[in-house]
Amino acid sequence: MMKLSHESKRRLGIGIGAFVLIIGLVVGTSRTLIHFDGPWNLNDVVSGLSGMDDAFDEDDVFDDGIYSAQSQKLSSETFDADSFQSLDLDVTSGTVDIKYVSDGPVRVIESGRVAKGVTAYDAATQNLAEIRGSTLKINQFDCDDERALDRTVTIELPRELADNMMDISANVGSGDLTITDIACHDFDLTLDSGDIEFTGTVTDTLNAEVGSGDVTFELYQAPAKSMDVSVGSGDVEMTVPNSTGFKASLTLGSGDFESDFLPLGYDGETILNLEFDNGDKSATYRFEVGSGDMSFDPE
Repeated sequence: MMKLSHESKRRLGIGIGAFVLIIGLVVGTSRTLIHFDGPWNLNDVVSGLSGMDDAFDEDDVFDDGIYSAQSQKLSSETFDADSFQSLDLDVTSGTVDIKYVSDGPVRVIESGRVAKGVTAYDAATQNLAEIRGSTLKINQFDCDDERALDRTVTIELPRELADNMMDISANVGSGDLTITDIACHDFDLTLDSGDIEFTGTVTDTLNAEVGSGDVTFELYQAPAKSMDVSVGSGDVEMTVPNSTGFKASLTLGSGDFESDFLPLGYDGETILNLEFDNGDKSATYRFEVGSGDMSFDPE
């Protein structure tokens, strides 16, 4: 067995100590790296990145960030109550609200949320209202253009005019039309995909052609002459006084027609033609329903 000198033993001890020190440094460093999240908590960073979609809301950038938070008046026009007897409404989009007021002139008011840097005057719809002959014509176009959002047109009719309109014609695209407590002799409606609410009286004739939109008629007095309602894939709800006199014909496709005026034997299935009546049978009504739904009930 070789006997090491004192110098050899000293060198061997130094070498073993250095080796142990290196191993310790390596192990310690690896543990530190494994548990080190850096100056930020990595879970917080990941969570923050995943929440960026919430922080970047497109509606906020292109809506609230640009347009006024509150609706404001864009324009207001007045007309004499005796300057017209009928209404002709062309509602491409947006909202039109027709209601009565106790007195005063007819007022047509447009409001909306205005883009920043744009004046209310510049944002207003040009040629919104004009009288043609005995008719007040309303053209509600470009509802959501870059100048303003959420456009609403309010038409205020004094009581004496609201109680005796001759004719109301409405051509509605994807907009909303509300007519409240108005009486007219004739009402003509063409609706694409918007929403219509009519509350009031139609004394003579009512014609409605409904695509995929929704319509509610609450008639205090139903037409005494004729009514013609056709429904594509939309939804129509109508109520009339129980005493309304009519003879009616119904053509039904794959949709649904419900009425308390129907004969007791009607089973609701697809039919080519069904006739039913009520009261003195003085008015002629026709209903045609495709794949949509319609209800026709007494109040």
